[in-house]
Order: sequence, then C-alpha cells, then structure tokens
Amino acid sequence: MLLFACFALTGSHAQNISGTWEGLITQDQGGVAAQYTFKIYLKASDNEEVSGTAFVALEDMDIYASMHFSGTFDGTYLNLKEEEILREKMVEDFFWCLKKYRLKLLPGEKLRLEGPWSGYTRDGGCVPGEIYLTKSFPRV
Repeated sequence: MLLFACFALTGSHAQNISGTWEGLITQDQGGVAAQYTFKIYLKASDNEEVSGTAFVALEDMDIYASMHFSGTFDGTYLNLKEEEILREKMVEDFFWCLKKYRLKLLPGEKLRLEGPWSGYTRDGGCVPGEIYLTKSFPRV
C-alpha cells in the first residue's frame, strides 16, 4: 500500500509541472534590457526528465527567439539547459543567450517557478539574471 502511494506522488510531481509557464526573465545591469517576456512549454516524464521549448521576446525592439531545452525535475528544483536556438529574430550586433537555469517550484494559489539563470552566446558570456514564471491553465 505504501509503495503505491509513493509512486502516485512521484507521478503527480511530473504532472504538476507539465504545461505552459509564463512570466519574465530579467538581466542584471550591463545587459541589453532589464527584462524580457519569457514563456516555457514544459513536458515532464515520470523519471524526472523534462524537455520543451523556451520563448523569449523583447517587444520594444520587436525581437524574439525560441530555444529547445532539456533537464531534470527532482520534485522541488527544475534544472534546465537550452541546447539550440530553433527560431530567432534579432537586430545587428545582438546575439541570443543559450541559458542554464535552476528554478524552484513554489506552491501556493498559483504554481510558480523562480530562480537564477546564466548563459552564453556565440560571442561570449551573457549578463545573468532571474526568471519568474507562473503556470498557465487552459481557459474553459
């Protein structure tokens, strides 16, 4: 009986984080902008592995990028690494960061993911920052 309950809880962790998460990503002083729109589409499996697509945009400059990521979720922390840029629109002398982030799942009235990120471009390191996301639920 107890063994079944443990497996059921593990599966529910994966189920809780799968879906769309929306919010913003900040960049410390020295970055192109203080904050960007940020969204991730996340799929979690029962064995702690996750994958998906991240979307970042800076509406003021009409630029955006989407990246593929993979990682792990241990029930509390989501560790993700972006592996490739799938699509991008940018301006001259601007490169999108491929990021690594460690986000903590914060329960409450709305599920939240928050934590630091760091990254690099084909031109060198990126100015790091923080990520703040809230889980979106389909409208019925």
